[in-house]
Amino acid sequence: MKISTKLRYAARMLLLLSETSEIMNTNEIAKRIDVSPMYLRVLANELEKKGLIESVRGAKGGYRLLKDPKKITIKDIAEIHEALDLVPCIEEPEECPSNEMCRMRKIWLGLRETIIEYLSKWSIEDIAKL
Repeated sequence: MKISTKLRYAARMLLLLSETSEIMNTNEIAKRIDVSPMYLRVLANELEKKGLIESVRGAKGGYRLLKDPKKITIKDIAEIHEALDLVPCIEEPEECPSNEMCRMRKIWLGLRETIIEYLSKWSIEDIAKL
């Protein structure tokens, strides 16, 4: 199992934004977390759609956290950037040709629930305190 680059970079961006009340532009954020500004804009757009950050237009524009960092969990970010369904049969069991006789689906469902539970415990605020 591999955590995507999108999830890691989005978490880093949110962590950085949680540490300041100032508006930060993508170039500044990109430099601080060592990510391409173009890639960061794509991530920012997704985070904005989810209501976690907001963009501020203008010469001194950029991004700021919209939601309280203690209310943003890694699970929230993962839901944007990851399918938390580890195998296709979790979301769409009818798509699996082995569904009728599969004994593994229960294992995959349990693993997914464990991952979701763990990611739900970690907020951006918690991580900032590490």
